[in-house]
Amino acid sequence: MPPTPAAAGPSPAPLRCRRWWLLGGIAALLALVLVLPQVLVGERSPETEARSFLQAILDADTDTVREHMVEPEEGVLDVALTDQVTLAAEERVDRFTIEDTTIDGDTAQVTATLSLGRRTQETTLHLTRHREGALRRPVWELEPVELPVMRVAVPVSAPAVLINGVEVPLPEDVMATQAFGLVEVHLVVLPGVYQVSAPEGGEAVTPTTVRSTIPPVLGPWLNSLIEIGYELTETGEEQLGTYLIDTALAECARSTQPRPENCPFGASEEVTGEGAWKILTPPQIHVAGGAAGYYDAYGYGGLAEFTVTAEDGSTTVQRVPIEEAAIGMMDREGRFYGTWFGNQETTYY
Repeated sequence: MPPTPAAAGPSPAPLRCRRWWLLGGIAALLALVLVLPQVLVGERSPETEARSFLQAILDADTDTVREHMVEPEEGVLDVALTDQVTLAAEERVDRFTIEDTTIDGDTAQVTATLSLGRRTQETTLHLTRHREGALRRPVWELEPVELPVMRVAVPVSAPAVLINGVEVPLPEDVMATQAFGLVEVHLVVLPGVYQVSAPEGGEAVTPTTVRSTIPPVLGPWLNSLIEIGYELTETGEEQLGTYLIDTALAECARSTQPRPENCPFGASEEVTGEGAWKILTPPQIHVAGGAAGYYDAYGYGGLAEFTVTAEDGSTTVQRVPIEEAAIGMMDREGRFYGTWFGNQETTYY
């Protein structure tokens, strides 16, 4: 009797099939997890995107604002666009209202009213729809928004500007354009009321503070130029007076001309020859104030003497008062300089 063949084992094909079904089910589940939220969330409306941006302005969230702002033009600085500066503003945008939303194909406009205290201003935000992701989900994107610009004239000696008490450093190359006076800088800011001043400059000067209001505007806007600077203390007036006498006046005294240019004294017209000057009594200096980084001063009560020696050895002496206007200024290192206005060939206005 032939032997009975061994019973065949179970076929591996059904097992492999079950494994493929299991892997397929897991893949389908993952796809569902990834896709379903996008399907359920749907498309964010243009108004929702606009509200998000406007809320960032209310919250002084400058990081979010920067994501949607127009790149500043050359020479315009964004160093003042910080949470710290904006939150310290005396007033800032406190509410907004969506007035209208218009959709035309893949473009939209959202009109809103911004409020800053009692001031209101209507603005229009522009959005564009594009599609992203595997499902080409439509997304509304805010077009870059231009922010207002504050124009400030800053003393050349100031390395920074104080806005609402917050120090905002200024790039060195901006301040190195001139030796004296004020340098105009343009700063991107959010709407608000700002207290602007120069930083402390030592015992010779006291910073002046200017209040600047940037209305609730989104778009190209420039304020009228505001000037910040320093008032001279008694120490500063003494330092300027010392320079005008010990340096500027001393230089005049070394002249051999009867009417030296930019000097507070001069001999009468009939005196034509060269001679020697001598300061008999230095003038008193009165500093009257200043503007645009320059300080007006006036010298009075002084006395100078001009001696002309003839070929025969005889001398002619003429005494004249020292009484003339002068101007002072500070350089980038905070040092005082000055010049007198006397005997000028050119008229300055």
